[in-house]
Amino acid sequence: MLKTKHSKSYFILFKLMQFILRVIFNLLYRVEKIDLHKVPRNGKFIICSNHISYLDPVVIGAYIPRCVYFMAKKELYNNKFLSSLVTFLNAFPVERQAFNRKAFSISFEVLKDGNVLGLFPEGTRSTDGVLRGGKKGTGFIAAASNTPILPVAISGTNKIIQKPYRRIFFPRVKLIVGDIIDIKDILKEHSKKEAISIIVDRTMKEISKIYNKIK
Repeated sequence: MLKTKHSKSYFILFKLMQFILRVIFNLLYRVEKIDLHKVPRNGKFIICSNHISYLDPVVIGAYIPRCVYFMAKKELYNNKFLSSLVTFLNAFPVERQAFNRKAFSISFEVLKDGNVLGLFPEGTRSTDGVLRGGKKGTGFIAAASNTPILPVAISGTNKIIQKPYRRIFFPRVKLIVGDIIDIKDILKEHSKKEAISIIVDRTMKEISKIYNKIK
């Protein structure tokens, strides 16, 4: 069962896992971290990132100095071990082919308790590295919960596994953090429907700006 509040012992174990992952990633992929100081140390916010690999949430989760809650595809929960592992790592299932009321409900609960929610606004992976348009679900969650957005961009992870090759590559991975997007003025000046579109457009624009620095 997903928990939105954790014990001190959990945080100790979680920080240890983050440290181990960072050591591995730094050795294998020489991860370049840019502007991590922009990550708020307290309070709720939504991390919005481009999505180019299955490893993106793992890399982001390893370097962001907070517990980040990500949505995970429902199929992962068919395996008992994987289900327990991803739940421990603060992931929760989402049905990607339809409106998922439960996933939205969990997202609001996560944010209500002052946590960090991680979303990929494009809705799916872009294996060629090209940034696609954002889905309205991101804007809806941000607007409905009155939560600021932290744009993040990642590069290199899509080159670790390259079809049709049957081997793992070791590219340089880069992670960059942008400036927080405060949506309060947007919500004040526009209707909810307009605000959602504006939030998504601005988020994707900010992701594109920082992504261009590390491509």
